[in-house]
Amino acid sequence: MSTLKFDYDPVTAIQLPLSERVLDRLADIMFASDEILDMIRTTTRFPDESTRDVEKSVRGVYNQINDLMKKLTD
Repeated sequence: MSTLKFDYDPVTAIQLPLSERVLDRLADIMFASDEILDMIRTTTRFPDESTRDVEKSVRGVYNQINDLMKKLTD
């Protein structure tokens, strides 16, 4: 059994098509956006105007990335 560490980064994996590498990074953005929205939803403080602005912006990013990913996979 080998104990070598295997480092795989889809961005630098040139054997993958560009579209797959782009989709992988877009998925990272969606995941991070979803985490931010979860943080905002689970915060114990009352939402203020800045929290609402951040949530609105992040939700917009999430939706734009989702739409873009749908276009790239069709």
